[in-house]
Amino acid sequence: MIDLGPFAALRPETPLEAARGEDRERVARMLATDPALWSNEDIDIVMFRAQTTIGGPETFKWILPAFLDRTLAGETWGWMTDTEILVNKLDHAGFDTWPTDQRETARFMLIGWLARRSAYSAEGDDTSDPGDDLALRKWLEARKT
Repeated sequence: MIDLGPFAALRPETPLEAARGEDRERVARMLATDPALWSNEDIDIVMFRAQTTIGGPETFKWILPAFLDRTLAGETWGWMTDTEILVNKLDHAGFDTWPTDQRETARFMLIGWLARRSAYSAEGDDTSDPGDDLALRKWLEARKT
């Protein structure tokens, strides 16, 4: 597991705005439990809906490490957030203005996430096309330190 220290104290916006009552309940349940116990479904839904129908940039920053960590761990579950959506969410969350330690941790995880997706593609996984990852590769290249 990657050191998520820079993200450890983050929480969704308060009060949490969510278009669906079930999403408010989902986030409350997640906040009350250890992230290791969060279901893939909860992580997936909150990640996909963050900044659109659940919360704003802080909600996205809160869920991002769990999403990346779970997928880096080899969870090939049917994640809804693809690379283009991820790039849009990173930009909307103001990634370039995040504290340096958060940006570097996220960059490290995103690079690993792309490598993992490439490995899936090489293994014949039809859901991971390297061409789909081009937007994130370019986005990361523009943010090299």
